Amino acid sequence: MKKSLLALAAMGAFVGAAQAQSSVTVYGLIDAGVGSSSITSGAGGANTIKQNFVGGFTSANGTGMEAGSRLGFRGTEDLGGGLKAGFVLETGINFSNTQSTTTAPVANDTTLANGSTMFGNVRNAYASLGSGSFGELRIGTQDSLYKNFTGFYDPTKEANITGGVSLTQQGMTTRFGQAATYQAPTMAGVTVRAQYANDGSTYGNTGATQVATTNNAWSLSAKFDQGPLSIGAVYEARLQFTPAAGTANSAVALLPNLTSTTNQPSINTYAVGAEYDFHVVKPAIQYYNQKWNSATQTATGTISGVQAGVTAPITPTVNLVASYVAGKITNAGSDLYNTAGYQAQVNYALSKRSRLFGIWGQTSWNSQRTATTADVKVQQYGIGMLHTF
Repeated sequence: MKKSLLALAAMGAFVGAAQAQSSVTVYGLIDAGVGSSSITSGAGGANTIKQNFVGGFTSANGTGMEAGSRLGFRGTEDLGGGLKAGFVLETGINFSNTQSTTTAPVANDTTLANGSTMFGNVRNAYASLGSGSFGELRIGTQDSLYKNFTGFYDPTKEANITGGVSLTQQGMTTRFGQAATYQAPTMAGVTVRAQYANDGSTYGNTGATQVATTNNAWSLSAKFDQGPLSIGAVYEARLQFTPAAGTANSAVALLPNLTSTTNQPSINTYAVGAEYDFHVVKPAIQYYNQKWNSATQTATGTISGVQAGVTAPITPTVNLVASYVAGKITNAGSDLYNTAGYQAQVNYALSKRSRLFGIWGQTSWNSQRTATTADVKVQQYGIGMLHTF
């Protein structure tokens, strides 16, 4: 009897140890609310586009008023000796049917509603290997270091509503589909990361034709965190990048390449940022700059600006967030737009995982070349509930 009990105890200890060595976590975010959007554009503000949203903005990043809803799986395995293997699989969730109420089945209809698929694009999907002494290497689809950096020093943390993020992240690559990222161990509060990505294009000699690599990118970031202080910088270079062409006098502001699809030999981007938590208030500031380099002068230019913002806890359950961005877009050596963005948000915590929010934002692109472009102004607001799990 005692031997049987000892055997069962040993088996239980073995199973427990095995479970501790490998784990998988399901996580996600659901953001549901209502909101409205208004876009004024064209010569003299002749065009106005208005849209109401129930559920949230539906995109490849997932439905949401403030943040894109998502579903993810995260796993780690202890390989021994401090080495760990892991993975992340994360997709956007679209829970709002895209059909209008006039065509979708009525509530008591037995026919299933048809519309967009529930799962949006992959947000992050990578395998990782690392240890406390070596750092961590990730390979797969990942956020760009530039996106992560500007999002960290943005007080509203990349909120969907227009305002801060619509300017600080203009013309950027949100995620790289084929990327390798290395994060060094944090030393004396400093964390350094490096990233390389490409699009898998073929290259080499085809007969007498030389085929160059395209759409490669590399970046470096460093961040120092010590108590309430955080400061950092990021640099990114995209090589042989061909941007999409814009449309003059449309509801979407033009980028430095205007209406051209001319290949950009390089787009060099950098940003520096800082924040300090005084506990009663947490201010943050960052400067960003993109330089578009092209053999065609009319496709060169810059995107630059400064964002300043603040997070202020009012009570243990209520906090306010606000930010302001001012900058400019240039093309061929002269100003194309002066830009400005405003954003304000109030949050009410229902629990550690759930909160109510109200958010408003406005972004303006004020044309400096009336013969080429016209002003664009976007205003949006929304109220909703966000739950994480």
